[in-house]
Amino acid sequence: MFEGNQSLPPNVFLLTPIFHEPASIRLLAFGVLFLIYLVTITLNMILILIILSEKKLHKPVYIFLAHLLIMDIVGSTTITPRLMYSISESNMITKPACFIQVVLVSFYGAIQSYILSIMAIDRYLAVCHPLRYNALLTNSRAHKVMLPTICWSSVLGGINIVLLIGRTICKYPEIHKVCCVHMAVANLSCEDVTINSLYGIVHTCLTTVTLFAVAIVTYTLILYECLCSGPRSDGSSKALHTCVTHCLVLSLFILSIAFAVISMRMSTKSFFPRYLQHLSDSLFYLLQPLANPIIYGMRTAEIRRSLRQFTNMRIFRNKNHLLT
Repeated sequence: MFEGNQSLPPNVFLLTPIFHEPASIRLLAFGVLFLIYLVTITLNMILILIILSEKKLHKPVYIFLAHLLIMDIVGSTTITPRLMYSISESNMITKPACFIQVVLVSFYGAIQSYILSIMAIDRYLAVCHPLRYNALLTNSRAHKVMLPTICWSSVLGGINIVLLIGRTICKYPEIHKVCCVHMAVANLSCEDVTINSLYGIVHTCLTTVTLFAVAIVTYTLILYECLCSGPRSDGSSKALHTCVTHCLVLSLFILSIAFAVISMRMSTKSFFPRYLQHLSDSLFYLLQPLANPIIYGMRTAEIRRSLRQFTNMRIFRNKNHLLT
């Protein structure tokens, strides 16, 4: 680990270690992060495989959920392995690797916002227009919606590199974050970073603010429909149940971002410990990918039934194999 303003090789950044002292805690931190990453990848992969293998789950809502889980794997893999390496080995990161991380972090935040927005609209259609739902949103349309969403999120992430390439790093290349993010890298330049800051605001408006607006509108309409209509059909009741599940995930996502933004603003204050800033950063990248499959797995009856059938089938096959 580097300490102080030691000289660094060219084109290398220094990620501030999330744990300084005591050194013995680094092994514990590495183990905890490894366990979180292993559980996150395993749970997301299990749910993705269940959605792919079970034909009765081949519905728009589960198509969107599968994409959300895939992006959770992308986001977790972008941050956690690098974070474990920073703790156990070296917190130096090369400029190309840092820029790639900037793109992937931006892409992950954008795609998560858009998928959650699409899922909110999907729940609005299921609850408020149940008879027309299958005609309005087919599996084919669900796949077609995801393609431009992924492309647009990639564009938003790529703009970060366009704004960073060519800038001369004149400050000590230490990034006080658990990973490389756009403004943290831009602030290492002595040039004017107004355009970078403005793009950060535009990016937030196009993603998080859009999600917040869509969530308020759709769930207000859903609540109004429920209050006006009274008891609904069994299918609508199930759709309403998944609304609560989606609302939990949505709330966690918004709170994680809000906490990260608040801590970023407070990080300049002397009374705000750096480890709290690292903790707030980690919540979004570690907690969200881990919580999503747990929430959907526990609260979605169709997924629970499919999981039990999948598990029972595997056990039955193993028993037959042993008997033969």
